[in-house]
Amino acid sequence: MYLNRSTILPFLLVTGIVFMGFTATIPDCTQLKKGRFHSYTKQGTHIIINRIDSIQQDINTKTRDTTYWKIEWLGNCRFAATYLSGGGPKSAEEKNVYLSTTLFYEIKELADNYYIGTTTVKAPNGTSSFADTTWLIERR
Repeated sequence: MYLNRSTILPFLLVTGIVFMGFTATIPDCTQLKKGRFHSYTKQGTHIIINRIDSIQQDINTKTRDTTYWKIEWLGNCRFAATYLSGGGPKSAEEKNVYLSTTLFYEIKELADNYYIGTTTVKAPNGTSSFADTTWLIERR
């Protein structure tokens, strides 16, 4: 097939539109490296998340337990969290599990008031994954 000006221009236009569609779906997660965020358990408990790049503080508003996590950014929208200290574990054995577990977060979608991501928990007793929504503003 011979490509001339009349056939190449529509091809480039369609290719450009398709490419723009793919690049528009990649969120810019820079704004999520620092700030206050909100998560809610299935039981409705509000967790306040304060993140300052490499440290994250989770505050359970019901129990007032505070947990600290070390954050390592693995990419624009990917980070790993490892337990530092706080209210999570209730026994020495549970604390050892927390200390040997890593949470991997991948942010898939960023909207005006929330982001959706997948969490993969890699623990000594196995690996599990789940999706969750984290809010940029507190839900009322």
